[in-house]
Amino acid sequence: MTASRRQRAASRRRADRPRFLFLLFSLLLLLSGLSGCTVFQLGDPLRLDASDWTTEGGTVSRSNATEGLLQPPLEEAWRYDADGAFGPAAALVADGVLIVVTRKGEVRGIDVETGRKRASVDFREPLEGAPVLTERMFYATIAAGKRTILGYDFVKGERVWSIRAGAHEAGLLLAGETLVAAGTDGTVRAIDPTIGTVRWEAVPDSTAGFFATPTLLAPNLVAVADDRGRVTALDLVTGAVRWTRMLGVPVYETPACSGGLLFVPTTRGRFVALDVSGDLVWEVETGDAVKVSAPAVDNRLVVVGASDGVLRALDAASGEERWRFRADGNFASAPLITADVVYAGALDQHFYALDRATGELLWEQELGGRVKTAPVLHEGTLLVLAEPRHIYAFRPAAPVTASRDDS
Repeated sequence: MTASRRQRAASRRRADRPRFLFLLFSLLLLLSGLSGCTVFQLGDPLRLDASDWTTEGGTVSRSNATEGLLQPPLEEAWRYDADGAFGPAAALVADGVLIVVTRKGEVRGIDVETGRKRASVDFREPLEGAPVLTERMFYATIAAGKRTILGYDFVKGERVWSIRAGAHEAGLLLAGETLVAAGTDGTVRAIDPTIGTVRWEAVPDSTAGFFATPTLLAPNLVAVADDRGRVTALDLVTGAVRWTRMLGVPVYETPACSGGLLFVPTTRGRFVALDVSGDLVWEVETGDAVKVSAPAVDNRLVVVGASDGVLRALDAASGEERWRFRADGNFASAPLITADVVYAGALDQHFYALDRATGELLWEQELGGRVKTAPVLHEGTLLVLAEPRHIYAFRPAAPVTASRDDS
């Protein structure tokens, strides 16, 4: 090779070096970004107890109730920007870790004490329904995409299994050793949560879809309600239909069960109570144009909001109204019943604390956005999700002590 050819080759290598370095640097950035988005790892299993909120509504009966005590007034302890909008049932909490899912496809783990992020993963597809937590796993549904039901080991930080099941906007039910999912295509699936195999499938109505999360009505009996107003009870072991009740009005919000009754909200003003055989026990009419929220229930009281801006407390056995509270905005999410206070957020960007027995307003707080997700109470901290993407933590306000002027 002549000197001139060697010089031209060296010149080309020098010219190509910046481009190579740029491509290498871009690749490293991409890989680092992907690794940060695809691993949710806490490192240790969660230590669960009965007060933890590991499934939508806190229990498999979707009660949205707790025996915990939290007396207002409250004050903001911290605020967290989740960088993504929330679905209607996004918050779970256990062992001091809050788990939220967003419509951007992210799952985030946040320290309840400090409000700092502990872990996150991005599935890159929208997450609408609440996941289910166990000691080391969370199970989630995805609203769009190819593999829409998955099991994720957050101790190892890896996906264990996923299945092709069509779009899912409702949360999951984990009853014993069976995971139940209800899809927007009208299919209900029972899944082995260990390996992700489908044990049975049922299609109560091929023209309907599910947006409400399945509810455990009785041992081995699962209730599902679809957007045509059909409530179906399925055998948890076999998937066989035990009974069907046609309400004739769509159901989009999750029913709750307590005291042998299933409380079903509808989009056209009817709120009904069915027994374990599917028979109508009572119903309340709030108006044809009124959408009823998911309820909160215990053995004596049912509290339910609606798009008419009224929060109603009803006798669980009879449906008789005990009290009502009117806000300036609609109630779109389930309230929370505690030992002596009912907490509820509204679309007027306010959060309310009401006396459980009388409905008297005890405290209210203006937030930075509308509340469309049920609140959660965990070890003295009230956790509230508000649009567009913020999480608020409230704790009892410090007592004001009088100062003495010694001068």
